[in-house]
Order: sequence, then structure tokens, then C-alpha cells
Amino acid sequence: MSCYFRQNGDTEVTIPKYNESSTGVTYYDIKVRVRQVEWMVERRYKDFDQLNEKLVNDISISKKLLPPKKIVGNKNPAFLEQRREQLEKYLHELLVFFRIQLPRVLAEFLDFNKYDIIYLLQDLAKLFHENGESLLSSKKEFHLSALEAYAISERLSLPCPPENIEQRGIFDFSHVLDFCTQLEILVITPVKDNTSFENDYNTVDVPIGRSNIIPKTLSFNLNAFRNLKTLKFYGISTENIIDIALLKPTLASICVHNTTITHLNQVLLCDNLHKELAAASSSNSNSNGAISTSVVTDKRSVWSNITKIDLTCNLLTQIDSSVRTTPNLQELRLEQNRISAIQNLAEMSHLQVLSLSANLIMECIDWHMELGNLVTLNLAQNRLKKLTGLRKLLSLVNLDVSCNQIEDLEEVDNIACLPILENLRLTGNPLAGSVDYRPRVLARFHERAVEISLDSEPGTQNELDTALVLSALLKSKMRQNNRTPK
Repeated sequence: MSCYFRQNGDTEVTIPKYNESSTGVTYYDIKVRVRQVEWMVERRYKDFDQLNEKLVNDISISKKLLPPKKIVGNKNPAFLEQRREQLEKYLHELLVFFRIQLPRVLAEFLDFNKYDIIYLLQDLAKLFHENGESLLSSKKEFHLSALEAYAISERLSLPCPPENIEQRGIFDFSHVLDFCTQLEILVITPVKDNTSFENDYNTVDVPIGRSNIIPKTLSFNLNAFRNLKTLKFYGISTENIIDIALLKPTLASICVHNTTITHLNQVLLCDNLHKELAAASSSNSNSNGAISTSVVTDKRSVWSNITKIDLTCNLLTQIDSSVRTTPNLQELRLEQNRISAIQNLAEMSHLQVLSLSANLIMECIDWHMELGNLVTLNLAQNRLKKLTGLRKLLSLVNLDVSCNQIEDLEEVDNIACLPILENLRLTGNPLAGSVDYRPRVLARFHERAVEISLDSEPGTQNELDTALVLSALLKSKMRQNNRTPK
């Protein structure tokens, strides 16, 4: 990202070509380079004329700097080439004149407010000055692009620019800081006003606008956000964060969606401190994402206030040991990943909600050893055939095993024994297509059938009456089997 304030000596503006649209309008492609950052801007001669008029009126530059209009012959290639050269010279003279500070009208004309730290933050400052109170009072989430998050982070490390550069008033950076320190819910996305990140992993590799800036290369800290309670990332990895320590006293929820992360530690141990700790104990790490105990238990790694983690729709393959850095975790959502088993949850005594829908789980063996206090478990859209491993989850109230491969009705017996189970979803399994599916399932709960909501609906009176008869037959069969000599 550019910073004209620091790099004006290595700034260049050229007009490499012009283009004629299908409607016959001529556009000039302006190339702006600030050190290694480049972007393109498309403008008509009319735009140049309006810019010049504002500069003449507001700053009193010479009106003769801009090449004059021409009514006749203005589509002649030779003339257009000459005008391209004249307009390039005009912009060059403006940059010489405004060597330290670009007036807002020129900054916006050249899109500095889209790609330059100072001028981009001026737009944010104006927004927060005019609407900050209403944005904060609504308690709604606020979206920042990776570029904006980077700009705020970099601005905090800059020496304070001369007063006239930040234009005290509506463009004052203090408006940004005031807003950030009070914000409670922040969403960071690769780019602004673009929803493609919701279902596209590759947005972080696509240049921003017409620049050469790649979102995934923008590393930033979040030190300006001192009261943040919820942090959400869509389409961009938390590994872009270089410092997150100041968020730990307040952050209660962290969500990361639509990224290519494969391990939880890429979220929970994402910043430079954690990476240094992991590197120092690399002899205790392995390629499967295991993290040294010393790293996980280091006080600087602990998220003591995190109660919810939502990492839906990523490429996670396992629940690694970094989850133990959130000892008070209550809700863990890992939907639409590539997880085939659970690990490292045995010490999570506060965990009540676990959602693993749309993963690759084929079996659940002795899950009560890992999930003793679980209240809600979602295993929809996996590859389960048996429910044996759930029979001792005695605190379970809500269970979703819909859209699996459960065929045998007797598998229901493994969960019918759970004393406080109330909500059960089995739809989408082969057994759900059998005759009298609902009363046959409810019958497995015997006297508790009336308390069960099956596939989001309680049993009808007719279903419960049928279930009662089937329950009596099941009990009779069980008594006969018990009397049968072995």
C-alpha cells in the first residue's frame, strides 16, 4: 500500500495509452506508481478539465497548465497522441507543485483515497465523523477491507504527518481511532463492498481494484480495537495478523470463514508472538499440526474470554491442541470442513455446543470421553452408519445426525437411552424412508416418546398411540430374550 507522505520522492504518474469506448468517448489510462505500489485510473478529458477548474478556483494554480479544449478534429489519432503527452506533462507538473501534500480533489482524481494510507484514512475519518455515533449505537458489525485494516495499523506506526496533510477537522485520524476503540463487532474482508469472498477462497490472491496490491500480503495488527468482543474474517486468513495480544482481554467470539486454513492453530496461534513460540519449540511439533504443550499453555497464548469459535467453511482436517488455549470455550462450530475425527476436547469442560456438519466423520467411538458435558451436537451430512459412540453423552439435549448413512433402526437405541435428549433429527438417512418411520423411532424412547421432537416436529397423537403399541411389543421381546437360556 502506498504512502505518498513518506514516498513522494519515489512517485511517478504517467499516461501510457488512451482508449476509445464503443460509444466514441476517449479515455486516458493513468498509471500511478508510489515506490512498488502501482494502480491504473481511467479518466476523460472532461474529468481533467473539471479537476483543473477546481484547482484554479481553490488553490490558484495557473489555468494555462491544462492543454485547451478542441472541438474539431479531437478524434484524430495524431491529436489524441499529442493530448496524451500534454496531459501526462500536466500531471507531472501538478506532482512537482504538490510535492508534500496532494489536495483532496487531486488525490481523489488519481484514486489515492483507494490505495494510499493517508488519503484512504481521510475517507474513513469523514465517515466516522459524520456517522460514527449511529454506527456504534446500532451495535451492528462494521466491515473493514484488508486494505483499511492495514492502513490503520500502518498509520499508528507513522510519525505524525504535518497538520496540513491530515487536514484537521472531518479528515482527522482521531475520528478513526475514537471509532475503533469503541467498536465491538468487526468484520474483515479481502476487499470492500464485494460479496465474492462468501463463496470464493481465491479472493485474497486477486489484486485490489486496478492495483498490484494483493490482500493476502497485507499484514496488520489490531491494536486500535481495544474493546472488540467479536472478530470475523471472511475470505482472508487470521495469519495476516501480526499482533493480536491487546484483543485478548475483551474478545469473546472469533469467526473465520471461506479460507484455506487447515488447522485451528492458524487462527488461535496466528500472530508473530505465537509463531516465535512455536518456532522455539519446533522440535516438539510435527507436520500434522501438533503444537508443543509449552506453547499451548503459555499464558500469552491463552484466550481466557473466548466462549465461541466459528470456523465454518474452511479446509480444516483436525481439531489440533491449540483449542486448549480457549479454556472457557462454550460453542465450537466447524461445519463444512474436512474433519474425520475429534481430538483435544477432553479438557474443554465448558463446551456445550459442537457443530461438525458437512465433514468426513465415519464413526464416533466413545465420544463421551471427549464430550462429557455437551448439550448440542450437530453431525449432519457426514458418513455415519452407527451411533454406538454417542450412548453415554448423558447431558445431550439436541442431536442432529440427519443426512448420514444410518440404515438400522436399532441404532436409535444407542441414543434413546440418553435421559434428557429432546430434539433429534434423523431425516435424510436410509432408515427415514422406511414404513412408519416416525412411530417406530419414537417407540424406541418408550415412555419418553411424548417428550421427543423428531425432525423438528413432536409426535402427533396418532404417531404416539402407534409408538405406544410398538413400545409394548419391544419390551415384551426384550423380556423374552432375557428369559431365553444362553
